[in-house]
Amino acid sequence: MFRNREDEVKRIEEVINMKNRNAKAILLYGRRRVGKTALLEEIKKRSKITFIYFSATESKFEFILSRLSAAIAEETGEDFFRGIKDIHGLLATLKLTKKRYVIAIDEYQYMKDAFKDGNLDSVFQAEIQQLSDDFTFIFSGSYISEMKKMAMADEPLYGRFQLVINLKPFDYLDAGTFYGELTPYEKISFYSIFGGYPFVLDYLDPEKGLIWNIEHILLDTKGYVYNSIRYALLKEIFKIDTAEAILLKLGNGKSRNSELAAATSSSAASISIEIKRLIEMEIISRTFPINRKNEEKKTFYEISDNLIRFFYTYILPNENEIDLRGQAAFYRRFIEPSIKDFIARRFEKMIPEYLQRLIRLGEAEEIIDIGTYWYDIPKEKRNGEFDCVIKMESGYCVIECKYLKDKMSYDIAIEEERKIREINLPDVKRIGFASANGFSFTSKDYWLISGEDLYKIHRI
Repeated sequence: MFRNREDEVKRIEEVINMKNRNAKAILLYGRRRVGKTALLEEIKKRSKITFIYFSATESKFEFILSRLSAAIAEETGEDFFRGIKDIHGLLATLKLTKKRYVIAIDEYQYMKDAFKDGNLDSVFQAEIQQLSDDFTFIFSGSYISEMKKMAMADEPLYGRFQLVINLKPFDYLDAGTFYGELTPYEKISFYSIFGGYPFVLDYLDPEKGLIWNIEHILLDTKGYVYNSIRYALLKEIFKIDTAEAILLKLGNGKSRNSELAAATSSSAASISIEIKRLIEMEIISRTFPINRKNEEKKTFYEISDNLIRFFYTYILPNENEIDLRGQAAFYRRFIEPSIKDFIARRFEKMIPEYLQRLIRLGEAEEIIDIGTYWYDIPKEKRNGEFDCVIKMESGYCVIECKYLKDKMSYDIAIEEERKIREINLPDVKRIGFASANGFSFTSKDYWLISGEDLYKIHRI
């Protein structure tokens, strides 16, 4: 089911319809199963001009090209295209028809890797220069680092893209449109585990509850979702030698470079290279306190995506136990004891997503930055970190996040404020609370963010 990508559709259609000296090009990339194909299919469905969609596979270039020729023949209704054996011939023949075309090549990295006669990007660069704006090319792919590189200054297609889209999983608000009539508290728990991949969200049955969906969607080792995650979504990760060890170490927490090196029996230098690749693939992210940005010792790494994090925290370390014990028993033994803590940590990461939406709506112009905050108390030999902090011109606002089954009480707020104030940080000017189930009190002194606030915000 297509939803929540209307902005991307609009921007792509604007490029297709714009006037230009030469053919136009769009770069579309994102992780596997994030919805690139669904987006292209939706644009094709709406398109009033000939839209040729082709998905490349890992095979020899000659075979890929023959399939592209077949796709063009199928879409145009002209069978003679099947006999054309080179890209220039295909495009030159299309040009003779004096019609408008969109040519979308999905999983372009496979076609590019199979081309042995030079750089395929250079071939398309030459064709784009020769063709008119009747042609629009969409290069789409899931190997993020390779696709990003295509837009760099030293690459043949640099400057040729009218639009570059990094398609990401849905954030908490867009994912929430898949949950029906669940309460904000329930929506938070679903997003914390299932994340924002449309292919997973489409399979959920929210009315049956969180546990049922974990057991029947994520723990069904013969099911579509489990196998799509294990053998498609994580496919690129497996190409990195130490990726599994790094991600298993990160699990539901975060670690420094040195800790990851120790856990994987690798040198700090080699682990840095692997971390860089995982960051380029947008699998992990680098986090640091907004008040100590230049301190390497305060830099941590963590898994970026909720779904992948859940897999590496609970499923992959123990996956042989699923078939041995059964899904329900596996859940009770390996997941149930810590699932509330897992969700609580993910809830902390939802608040920055909410604040970023406020900023885009123009409702939080006082916010300069959002992140974590590190503090040291040398006299007490104590240090720590606040996980959600807002930087403003006047100082910092600490947001304490509470994933509580009941409404947060005023007594809890007073106690949390006492803990923060006793650290005696001069640049912390305000305190706020985010509570999944809301509050049993109102206050002008605290910034209060309820679960209802998260989901009633206007979608843009």
